Amino acid sequence: MESNLVQAVVAVLAVLLISMQCGRALWYVMWRPYAVAWWFRQQGIQGPPYKILFGSLPEIRRLLISGRANALDAGCHNYASLVQPFFQKWASDYGKTFLYWLGPIPAICSTDMTIVKQVLGDRTHLFQKDYLNPKFEIILGKGLIFVNGDDWKRHRRVVHPVFNQEKLVSMSAMASECAQQMMERWFAKIKNGNDHQAETDMLGDFDELTLTVIARVIYGENNQDARDIFQLLQEVRDLTISSFLDPPIPWFRYLPTRRNRRSRQLDNFVTSKIRRLIHERLARKDTEGGYGDDVLGVTVKAWSESGTLSVQEIIGECKTFLAAGQDTGANLLTWAMFLLSSYPEWQEKVREEVLRECPDSIEVHSVEAMGKLKLLNMTLLETLRLYNPVPFLLRKTAKDTILADIRVPKGTTITIPIAMLHRDEDIWGADANAFNPMRFESVASRAHPNALLSFSLNRLHHHSAGNDLVQDGFC
Repeated sequence: MESNLVQAVVAVLAVLLISMQCGRALWYVMWRPYAVAWWFRQQGIQGPPYKILFGSLPEIRRLLISGRANALDAGCHNYASLVQPFFQKWASDYGKTFLYWLGPIPAICSTDMTIVKQVLGDRTHLFQKDYLNPKFEIILGKGLIFVNGDDWKRHRRVVHPVFNQEKLVSMSAMASECAQQMMERWFAKIKNGNDHQAETDMLGDFDELTLTVIARVIYGENNQDARDIFQLLQEVRDLTISSFLDPPIPWFRYLPTRRNRRSRQLDNFVTSKIRRLIHERLARKDTEGGYGDDVLGVTVKAWSESGTLSVQEIIGECKTFLAAGQDTGANLLTWAMFLLSSYPEWQEKVREEVLRECPDSIEVHSVEAMGKLKLLNMTLLETLRLYNPVPFLLRKTAKDTILADIRVPKGTTITIPIAMLHRDEDIWGADANAFNPMRFESVASRAHPNALLSFSLNRLHHHSAGNDLVQDGFC
């Protein structure tokens, strides 16, 4: 009798727990989104209707597929209509600030500069950096530019010595040397081509250039390890992109699907390789009296002396250096070459400036030389504006807050669509979709001094000495 009673109590408790979990799940995917949508609607913020469980993802998929039928003319730089057709449509329908849904998670998207400044300029860690897809952590790591609050301070103490002036000059010299070798290959290819002409895959060559530079800068003589790690991370990236529109279920990435199993396997490969390199540097300290003067050596030295980061966090920094740095650098160079070839008058202007200010090619990588190349800097800034390597930024509210004059609940994702912001005619003028480096001749030439978001909030300082433009970004 007593055992039957215990079994009955256990069964009742199990039913209650299951009912509570079901009720909580229904509240999360059904009732709460409609209540949040009503809350924002009362404040004048509207958006596409919420679809149970999937939110706005079906509409995003539909618009992406229909957008593939379109093709941009080489002279049209508004690629946002292809890669972010949903943001463009919703902004047209609902205004600069609107509500959409990442599954059952509410997301505010805005190109309002008041909101952009408040979110990216916040120093209270109210707006937390957030991966849209957790699998991106496998590729990009949990390094300095992706952590928040006290974690950011701990990471910065270790990573900051890597980017002092002396190290940056050394990196510039190394990059210049690698670029010279690439150009010599181009010259040889042209010399051996028909009519002294040759076709060159710019993206392929710049991928190789940036990978070579970063591999040498980070890992020194072990640059083959960097290449192996990068190839593995590239495969993870492809798997992650293909899983972008998976069901927005929190535990879905833990299911033993073929894609999930392969992602975990690749992550284990990458982690074990980087862990081995770190332990080799620690052993090198005992045998050679130093950790090495490359990025890995400097980082391991700062870490071993401070003890503020775990091995896993150092591994995250190594992933960030390699994956984030290589891809963004190669894309910037490729699009810059595309724009210069599309606008030969600017190609001639920039070439004349380089030859005038740096008659000796050895001087090109010097800090002083970089400060003289005003037209080149303006061209690169315009390239970043038109073809920014990061099409949007995400933050998540750590608690209930007021964003501009909008009351936003905790857990809301804030999306800043950089590709659209960089083409906003209210900020950049009627020629926002045109290539015009002269818009960066001075800060006064733009409607808003903080509207260029290469990776996060960027400030352009106009210096009277030399009239140079300096870009200073932070995440």
